[in-house]
Amino acid sequence: MAEANRQGERALPNWWVHRTPEGIFIGPLDGQMTPGRAELQRDRRVATPLEILRVLTRADFRARYRAQALGVLWSLLYPLVMMGILSLIFARVFRPNVVHFPVFLLIGLICWQWVTNSLSAATQVFIQHADIVKRTVFARQLLPISAVLSYAINAGIESLVLLAFVPFFPEAFRLSPALLLVPALLLVLGALLCGLGMATSVLNVLYRDVAYLVSTGLLLLHWLTPVIYPPEVLPEPYRSVLRWNPLGAILTALRRAIMLGEAPDLLAWATILLPTAAVCLVGGWIFRHYEHMVLDYV
Repeated sequence: MAEANRQGERALPNWWVHRTPEGIFIGPLDGQMTPGRAELQRDRRVATPLEILRVLTRADFRARYRAQALGVLWSLLYPLVMMGILSLIFARVFRPNVVHFPVFLLIGLICWQWVTNSLSAATQVFIQHADIVKRTVFARQLLPISAVLSYAINAGIESLVLLAFVPFFPEAFRLSPALLLVPALLLVLGALLCGLGMATSVLNVLYRDVAYLVSTGLLLLHWLTPVIYPPEVLPEPYRSVLRWNPLGAILTALRRAIMLGEAPDLLAWATILLPTAAVCLVGGWIFRHYEHMVLDYV
């Protein structure tokens, strides 16, 4: 049955197919009729990959806060509570040599929450949406990408909390042309998460231990990434090695652009773009290699 489904998908490369108990609905992606297929078409609406991605992202974001009284406010409370606790601990016990440490910490927590939530969701996305995978034919990489974009909306909402700290820490923010690089850095971070999510999503279908490896790896990566500490506290040669951690490089560049008004230098751009490109290429290759097995194992 699965082999027949895959043959049917290959036979209709430019058509969307939706299977329901009432029957199979087929329609062209480009809006053009295909000779000999007119009798199969029950819905002539055009479904583009961008439209599918928008629908998946919106549905995932809405479902996350369904039946919750505070809704999206929970996303705002978490980084604020963590910032308050960690700022108190570090200020009284460790005394970090970081100016405006609460703002420094809040930027790191917002970005890291996007990383952990999106990767965890993308890893489980095919398991949680098994009905969609079995009944609907579409570009399956849109599912892990939609998970990343859905939590990107959360990160955008949480970033508004930074504006509330401008009156309290006015010197922690610099109005400069470097702020124009913030969207570009966030776009690179999103591409990095999409590359990782595509790889872990298909691997988790075949090997269910991948979800546990991802959660454990994120815990380890949290301490290898300057989320709650500046990279300058690391001694050599560890600092030079961890400089090529793209998550840490992006986070450092974001902080310098927002708090110091400084743009990344050539070495910083290299540590951001080269590992990100490698992760996207490897993640895309892994996804293409195992994608055909998803329908059999989901």
